Amino acid sequence: MATIEEALVPLFMYHRYGVEAAASALGGLDYIYGMRGDGRTPVKPAPAARQRAALDALVATLKPSELAVPKAVLASVPPRPPGWSTHRELFSRYTGDAFDPIMPATIAADVTVGFVLQPDRAARMVSQHVLDPSLPGLEETIDRLVKATFEAAAANDYEAEIRRAEGRVLVDRLMWIAGGAPSPQVRAVASLALSRLMTRAKAPAAGAAGSAETAHRTLIAADIKRFLERPAEAAKSIDTPNAPPGAPIGGDPGMEWLATPGWCLWGGI
Repeated sequence: MATIEEALVPLFMYHRYGVEAAASALGGLDYIYGMRGDGRTPVKPAPAARQRAALDALVATLKPSELAVPKAVLASVPPRPPGWSTHRELFSRYTGDAFDPIMPATIAADVTVGFVLQPDRAARMVSQHVLDPSLPGLEETIDRLVKATFEAAAANDYEAEIRRAEGRVLVDRLMWIAGGAPSPQVRAVASLALSRLMTRAKAPAAGAAGSAETAHRTLIAADIKRFLERPAEAAKSIDTPNAPPGAPIGGDPGMEWLATPGWCLWGGI
């Protein structure tokens, strides 16, 4: 019975390739390797309608009701017996030998959020929105992710715990790009989003929030505060992009595309 998990993993994560494909539309480019004079447009951003439709599909994968493992399945997966060790084709777990009912949702949420908040994709969303305000920017995308996680509807305590796990995933991914994205504006937008989430976490919860929600919010606020107030690294030279070489124009040695051992550039001996 423990081997049910081997079948559960690919079924539960069946949508991962669709998520990757949908995420490619965000900040996406339709391009060709154009030739001068061919009369075609070599590159243009993916249409705004397509990008927002992709974002709608992506946030739909974060609904707690979509990521809850059916209770009949949870009741059917016992700890693995001696000699049946865990391996990389299984879900990770915080629960020791017992199956972790929250981890599948956590991993699936990170697949979605991770594809959306890739540093280069985030930078393209920043630049495309500057050039064409009708296209979704990084701020809009992060706002949709916040609503899909922190504001998601939960029908029961299990779904509420999944929602908290998703919120944690989003915060961790935002800290990841806020601290390491090459684009300064991406880091700035992500840092602002974290600051707003910290303020949100400190505010009293609407309704009768239990101790689990209070604990979740308290840790998120503390972790974001610690991240934003982290001491600066020792001063070092600024790593700015280098300009392409200038004079003499065309001074680089030729690329020997046709050269092979024993042959000259033009194919002669």
